[in-house]
Amino acid sequence: MKPLDLSNIPATLHSLVPLAERFGIADFDGRRLARQQAQEAEIDQLCTAIRKFDDELDIWLAGADSYGPTFSDEYIAFSAMRMLADGA
Repeated sequence: MKPLDLSNIPATLHSLVPLAERFGIADFDGRRLARQQAQEAEIDQLCTAIRKFDDELDIWLAGADSYGPTFSDEYIAFSAMRMLADGA
C-alpha cells in the first residue's frame, strides 16, 4: 500500500494513519489474513484507537465523503481499518 495522503484525512485522525496503512485493506480476504497475522497487542492497540476516535470516524466516514460516487484511497483505508477492528 502506498502512503496515505494526509490532505485527504481530517486532521483529528492523522494519528491513526499508521494503523490505517497497516490494517486498511479493502479486500475481505486480505483483511482476514492481516488480522490472523497480527499480534494480539497490535489488534488491542487498533481497537483502543478506534474506540478513542469513534465519534471523529463517524463524522468523516458517514459524512459527505460517504456519498461517493468515488472514494479516496484514504477513505477506503480508514473504512476497512474500522471493519477489521469491528471484526476483532
